[in-house]
Amino acid sequence: MRQWFGYTTKWGDSSYDFNPIGNFTVPEVLEIGRMLGVPSKILDKAPNDGLGGQTDEEKMGVKYSQIAEMIETGNTESLAKEKILKMYKASKHKREKIPTYTFERDNFLLKY
Repeated sequence: MRQWFGYTTKWGDSSYDFNPIGNFTVPEVLEIGRMLGVPSKILDKAPNDGLGGQTDEEKMGVKYSQIAEMIETGNTESLAKEKILKMYKASKHKREKIPTYTFERDNFLLKY
């Protein structure tokens, strides 16, 4: 969910080969955690990146529930909606494949 808002670091927390929960919203991930029996002290802890002493929501200026609402309905509180759309557009590059210059060449590795 964080990738839709841009609250992720290229080649940091957005680097993975497999992301089974990547398209779930935070409320959905928390519900899955409850169903799997994850302790409430983990589920109820406010998410934070460990840098600066603020929660993710304080740093972002919007709540995860508002981002989820935007994803699910296309609407949320007006100031949050404006910020979410601004961050979504500004972070597009984080969701795209890295552009690579291509050209014709013999590549003998492709024969293996």
